[in-house]
Amino acid sequence: MNEGHRCPNCFQGDISTGKCALCGFDRMEEKHNPLRLPEQFLLANRYIIGRILGSGGFGITYKAFDLLNQCYCAVKEFVPIGVVARREGGFQVTVSSKANLEDFEHGKNRFMQEAGVLKKLTDVAEVVQIMDYFMENNTAYFVMEYLEGATLKQLMAAFGGKIPLKDAMMIIQQVGSALDQVHRREGIFHRDISPDNIMVTKDNRVKLIDFGNAKHIIGKKSQTLSVILKHGYAPPEQYSSTSSQGSYTDVYSLAVTFYYIVTGVMVPNAPDRFNGDEYCALHKIEPSVSIEVSEAVDRALVLNGKMRTSSAAEFVQAFSQCQPPAHAVPYLKLAGNTSGYSWDIPENQLVMIGRSGELADIVPTSDGKVSKKHCEIFCDSIEKRFYIVDHSTNGTFIGSRRLEKGKTYILLSGQQFSLGNHICDLEVGWKDG
Repeated sequence: MNEGHRCPNCFQGDISTGKCALCGFDRMEEKHNPLRLPEQFLLANRYIIGRILGSGGFGITYKAFDLLNQCYCAVKEFVPIGVVARREGGFQVTVSSKANLEDFEHGKNRFMQEAGVLKKLTDVAEVVQIMDYFMENNTAYFVMEYLEGATLKQLMAAFGGKIPLKDAMMIIQQVGSALDQVHRREGIFHRDISPDNIMVTKDNRVKLIDFGNAKHIIGKKSQTLSVILKHGYAPPEQYSSTSSQGSYTDVYSLAVTFYYIVTGVMVPNAPDRFNGDEYCALHKIEPSVSIEVSEAVDRALVLNGKMRTSSAAEFVQAFSQCQPPAHAVPYLKLAGNTSGYSWDIPENQLVMIGRSGELADIVPTSDGKVSKKHCEIFCDSIEKRFYIVDHSTNGTFIGSRRLEKGKTYILLSGQQFSLGNHICDLEVGWKDG
């Protein structure tokens, strides 16, 4: 086979017709970037460069084939747009002007330093693994594990605009735990947390990617480059090249990410919030979110970094509190009641709640404003969560939001709902069996 016709995706098939007969990769789907390395270029006498996986203002990530280990990998190249140039079909990077030289060298060195630290994080399973790093072609490179799967942004689209709450909580909890390990051990801050930088692989592993993003490594050598950020996800301190950043910076972005993937609604940009724009509390948009989790998001989105939740572990602690204990038994009780008025709920059965002992399985009140058959709840023993459906005249409420009649909503452990407008407040949850 002519090497120029070798598929840049599988590195085996012939793509001379524009589509690989072996893996199906189509040239029409290929990403283009004038700064890219040529396809089939042998990097470090080991990595065959293939198609572009992604690119941004400071780097290009390629799919590559590792000749030593005989496996796919991802190679990230430091090539800041507007700072460097590369002749078409060439491989050496040249700095576009003397004025950019200092910034480029500083960024390249920091890129390598961070790669060296990240290579030590091989035991943090949720962080994309860096296998190699080196300088060549007058620039710097990471070599990372190749991941097949979808980003949270892609998962949102697949789910129709937002990710189911249980799945979103599981993902963010894992990312938060991983971030806490990184922050504590190495003092590294991601500073670009977003749905684009969190992946779920085909075998359901959660991976935090783009830790080595150069736009966060340029530093104070260039104010213009150092303040480039992702609007909406960035806290106020990232809008200044002189403000200090830390674990609380990632906490803010992680909270915005969670808010967005479960609602499909973005939190206003930090500068707009300073100017008076307010975001709606999470539980008001998505009633299936518990008050505890919603308030944890509020604390993580405080504009003043010194007053914000400081650690990722503290942020996701509220998530774990919503998980049922081992051998747990589901219950329903009067909210705030300490007198023992509670009912065990059978799992995997519809349970009617209302004021009529003849029509309802549970009668928490005889108030005439509560319907005889007011609402139904269902406890799923597999998913370990509750579902509620309203059938009433005066409504069932989660917080201040009235549930749409006949529509199914999710309740988390410890979450409250009310028959009528707080005529009777109830709570579902799990207790040790």
